[in-house]
Amino acid sequence: MEKLTNKIIKIIAKELDVPQRSIKDDTSIQEDLGADSLDVINIVMAIENKFNIEIDEDTLHQFNTVANIVDALALVIEPERN
Repeated sequence: MEKLTNKIIKIIAKELDVPQRSIKDDTSIQEDLGADSLDVINIVMAIENKFNIEIDEDTLHQFNTVANIVDALALVIEPERN
């Protein structure tokens, strides 16, 4: 999970142009980092491209904090590795 967390933090930092060190597990994408809805869409698209997945709307609603994103993605990505 730590590798996945680091990948997500890199994507968020790049999309929002913020330092990676300012993003923690409990960082809120919108409240703490000031992302607007377009930023969130760009983050989702970058995640989809990185992991070659499609994120459904139910999963998207869970994307509040870094930990929420990692938890939601682990359910989508990990079953494919087994």
